[in-house]
Amino acid sequence: MRQNFRRHTGYNTEHTLPYTEMNKSFITFIEKCHELMFCTKKNGDFVHVSSAAEQLFGFTAEEYRNFNITDIIHSDDLEEVREKIRTVLSSQNSRVNFKLRSLNKQGGYCWIEGKIINMQDDNMDVLIIRFDDINNRVLNEQGQTLQLLELNKRNQDLSQFVYIISHNLRTPLSNLIGLINILEIDLLDDYNKGIIDLFKSSTDRLTETVFDLTHILTLKDNQGVKVTKVNVQKVFEKVCLSFNDQIKQLGVKLICNFNYNHIIFNKSYLESILTNLMSNAIKYRRQSRQLEIQLTLTKDKINNCVLTFADNGTGIDMSMNKDKLFGLHQRFHSHINGNGVGLYITRSQIVSLGGSIEVNSNIDEGTTFTITFKGEPANLLNQSPQPVLQ
Repeated sequence: MRQNFRRHTGYNTEHTLPYTEMNKSFITFIEKCHELMFCTKKNGDFVHVSSAAEQLFGFTAEEYRNFNITDIIHSDDLEEVREKIRTVLSSQNSRVNFKLRSLNKQGGYCWIEGKIINMQDDNMDVLIIRFDDINNRVLNEQGQTLQLLELNKRNQDLSQFVYIISHNLRTPLSNLIGLINILEIDLLDDYNKGIIDLFKSSTDRLTETVFDLTHILTLKDNQGVKVTKVNVQKVFEKVCLSFNDQIKQLGVKLICNFNYNHIIFNKSYLESILTNLMSNAIKYRRQSRQLEIQLTLTKDKINNCVLTFADNGTGIDMSMNKDKLFGLHQRFHSHINGNGVGLYITRSQIVSLGGSIEVNSNIDEGTTFTITFKGEPANLLNQSPQPVLQ
């Protein structure tokens, strides 16, 4: 079992004095401190093993004296240790750090970490290997790594499953909607007309669900999302055009107050955010008064861009719903249809690009969303409040 360590290190020990006796005071100090320590000759033969090391690995000091340091090191760590010992032997009183697996009496290996010290002086001419037991730490880290890999795999499988489901549903859904649209409704009696209306409503809801699934998957992987200089007012005007009929029918008052007109963000995300907020404002308007929506674009004290979207609608009971406001499939007004994913998507889009969103709302008074975008706004306009699409 013993090996000639000079063959492995390239260090010439022929002219060094043979080891005779360790410094007794030094050994006493080691034992009193309960240090984990090996002491070896320069050829790798053991000279002394601390009691703490004996207890850790199970070998006695006498058994260690039949070993060379190379006998107890895991084969995968051996070459690196040889290189470190060559380094420490090249300079008197030098030291190097190490991390390796050391053999125990049960035939397994324990992770240890410490320093190899070249103790060359008038009293001693040995290597001191002082270390700590890190086996539990390493095993925990390895377990966490395996768990993380497994979790990532499951997430990838789940994303792939949702993608396949949503992709395979699109075509039959489009066919169903097309068939409904070409039905001659006037030829049906009232009973069958009601069934068709319910069927159309169900397909519309399913279409929304498939769209939301696809949208959420896109949010989870935003590596391809491009961030550019976006004109907020133009995006808002485009969103307003998509709600033009409702805005005119309900007499919605829209007011913009832009000190700046550009932010650094993703244009499609901004359009989606404003669409969700506009849709909610119209859905949850107060029937007894004219709906008023105000959009404000400023900057905060640290020059981040701040977009405020405020309405005077029915509001939300924040004392009951604040913590679940942006949760998936959360709804706060049961008398109005919805799938509860709009605010979840909105927050995900904002947070994925480094921003934040806050909500202030009171029942029957309205709701204010304050969105902070990462980065300084551009193009000071000094504009006064102005209507949009009026």
